[in-house]
Amino acid sequence: MSRSRTASSSSLAAELAEEIGLIPEIGEWVLRTACAEAAKWPETVSIAVNLSPIQFKSHALPSTVRAALAESDLDPKRLELEITEGVFLSNDDHIHDMIHGLKDIGVKLALDDFGTGYSSLSYLLGFRSTRSRSTRASSAARRIPKAGMQR
Repeated sequence: MSRSRTASSSSLAAELAEEIGLIPEIGEWVLRTACAEAAKWPETVSIAVNLSPIQFKSHALPSTVRAALAESDLDPKRLELEITEGVFLSNDDHIHDMIHGLKDIGVKLALDDFGTGYSSLSYLLGFRSTRSRSTRASSAARRIPKAGMQR
């Protein structure tokens, strides 16, 4: 199967799962499975798990993360949760409480694909991520000088 067809198929699957309300269950399964697998690895190796904005809006997320870590006996420092900047669009207290709740558990947080959507540095002021990651395309676009700009 070609890479573009695979990407399209996975996007379609994600859209379908979201449409029929399966994202929370699939996301929980992915988190629990990832933690269980990572617990078998050397202690110097960590794992990153993407969270959908739907998962991030769930008040049960910190409990789900705690349970996955406890069941797998994975050190929270070895788990990095990746969130997209889209979770900040609502800019409500729940988002900030969720970030603090997850950080209190001891997991790392990362902004995934920052700069590819509605990015704003103001999002970063209230969010101290462990790291941010952007796609090559958005990184390349930021390196292209604008007309009339001197380097």
